[in-house]
Amino acid sequence: MAVGALSFFAGSQSHAGTNDDPLSDEVSIVLTPTRLKQSIADVPGSVTVITADMLDKYGVRSVPEALRLVPGMQVTQLSNSEYRINYHGTNIYSPRRLNVLIDGVSAYRSAFARVDWAALPVSIDDIQRIEVTRGPNSASYGPNSMEAIVNIITKDPHATDGAALRVTGGSRGQREAYVRYAGSLGESTRFRGSAEHSQNEGFNQVTSFGHLSTFPDHDAAKTNRFNWRSTTELTPRDQVDVQLSLVNSDQEQIASDQYQTTFPDVRLKENDLSVTWRHTVSASQEFRVQAYQSEHQNREGWVECVPAFAFLPELGALWKANPDYVRAIIAGAQPRGGTAQDNALAVQALLAIRLRGAAAFQTTCGNANNDYRERRRDIELQHTYVVSNSLRLVSGVGLRRDEAVSETYLGGTVGNTTRRAFVNAEYRPFDSMSINAGGFYQKDKLTGSSVSPRLALNQRLNANNTVRFVVSRADRMPDIIEQRADWSYLTTNVTPPVNSSGSAYFAQTAQAAGNLTAEKMLSREVGYSGNFPQYGLMIDAKLFDDEMSRLISERLTLDSFKPTNNGEVRLRGAELQADLDLANGWSGHVGYTRLSNRSNTPMERTQYSKNSALFGVARQFDSGWRAGLSVYWASAAPGGQSRYGRQDLTVSKSFRVGSRATVTPVLSVSHLSDRLTSAVYDVDRILVNGYSDSTRFAASLRVSY
Repeated sequence: MAVGALSFFAGSQSHAGTNDDPLSDEVSIVLTPTRLKQSIADVPGSVTVITADMLDKYGVRSVPEALRLVPGMQVTQLSNSEYRINYHGTNIYSPRRLNVLIDGVSAYRSAFARVDWAALPVSIDDIQRIEVTRGPNSASYGPNSMEAIVNIITKDPHATDGAALRVTGGSRGQREAYVRYAGSLGESTRFRGSAEHSQNEGFNQVTSFGHLSTFPDHDAAKTNRFNWRSTTELTPRDQVDVQLSLVNSDQEQIASDQYQTTFPDVRLKENDLSVTWRHTVSASQEFRVQAYQSEHQNREGWVECVPAFAFLPELGALWKANPDYVRAIIAGAQPRGGTAQDNALAVQALLAIRLRGAAAFQTTCGNANNDYRERRRDIELQHTYVVSNSLRLVSGVGLRRDEAVSETYLGGTVGNTTRRAFVNAEYRPFDSMSINAGGFYQKDKLTGSSVSPRLALNQRLNANNTVRFVVSRADRMPDIIEQRADWSYLTTNVTPPVNSSGSAYFAQTAQAAGNLTAEKMLSREVGYSGNFPQYGLMIDAKLFDDEMSRLISERLTLDSFKPTNNGEVRLRGAELQADLDLANGWSGHVGYTRLSNRSNTPMERTQYSKNSALFGVARQFDSGWRAGLSVYWASAAPGGQSRYGRQDLTVSKSFRVGSRATVTPVLSVSHLSDRLTSAVYDVDRILVNGYSDSTRFAASLRVSY
């Protein structure tokens, strides 16, 4: 039996400072790809590790901005609070194919297939490391981990002690305050509690609809977070980890159509609770049970003013039968080409408009909303078993219940139950070779079942050089909206009233056919991993060929809700990542991606950079000074996405005050190569945003005790 087998357990968390601490700042050991603790040289894929030290030295203040340090990651900011993030790009309309975990709890909202990047339930100061598996990982984490997976690992309470405070101020109204305290409760419990407030005014130049008509300066956001994590040693073999996160956020939004007379600002609330129990059976076996509940609420309301005939039930009946007839009537044209039933409904609609006379064209205003709530309950059992020096296994089963509530999008409540089972194995037939094999089975109520297998061979050429060959299949299951949409707008407080109730339904509606199947991806990768400790250098390179099929590529709107599985795209290219860490205080991080995107629909090229690169270099001085420079660049894409370029410089100085306190002032300067950037926002609609000044500043003061 392998000595020290517990050091290989997925999710095993030793006390900070030991050699087996999976949360150390070492970038050569990772947990995410297979749920097993593995060397970078042995994992079935390419991985980027972003440590807390990297976040500090490059002045990164949010998770979306941290992902710019990942080669091939496309990060597009449409507004202050709305990011569109894809690995290797593809469809910018609704990025649905990237999973995000925070200490094992998925932040991917499967009901609406989205991640609220700007309001994630984690503070950047609480993050120990971010592991990004650059490639499909459905074999370990199931559908929705189709393109890549981002695993955010927070600081273990055992690795933090005492109090910490940070205050930040900067350009465009940036204001942040963070406070943390960590300590002990009795002899068996360690805890960490933190609270954060952040706000800023966002972009001050936002244009859209394909021309430069500047919107009002309306892009501010305020977010409050509270996080608690405690670890209790029940017995020498049993440990319980409890985590609680609370978030509320106010996000200003620009108008999305010309009929909105007030802004559709968002008020977001979220609370997450997870409990994880680990039981060590022996030096070679561990069980883990994780249960969590997540509740998310979005309130988004506005006043909309439209012609009164838009609320006529006769027009609504015609829309359901033939939307093109309604479009023709609105345009003042004669509807043609439909069935006899369509013609009869058109006559009724035209007659209803005529009977109302001038009142049918009178502007009528009322309250509408895009409110929704989501709830998720999940439980998973995982078993890790070190069979021998050459074979390790991790397997498990899980059950999840998702519920979405929205009168607008769903006409009420829709639920989905998902069952899953998975297994991953690492087998070493020789000391120089490792084989990773595994798969994930999932069955849900709305779509059916899917199987995501993976097979990889890693061959060590010598102690420092390894080549890998990976083949995997990945899925993305359609979300609740795609399968069960019953989309309609009930407008309340209608003035002047169009009926006796004072409320009326907008004529346009959309219903899902419910016949979608899972999106598919076949991925092939040939990779190289080099570790040269004598030079402080680690290199990862790969050639990839990803075939994606049955894609749901359409932009789903009330006016055009016709999802299909007709999208296809093939992504081919090469990617390079290098990390440098020298004994004299110099360090660096470099990435480059060359990408080819061949698709049968332009929608799968709305977020695509043929070439993208990142460069970071930092120096730690003996006097306590530190300086870090990071540069990001991505080429433009056809159809509206402009090139992106940014340079960040961060300088800090740490002082010791007394015997226990450390004070660190930090100054960051960020410069945009192009003050305005553009991206596809909607069908035939380009959003251009930016700042009146291409340079931004931020200053922070950190105190730890």
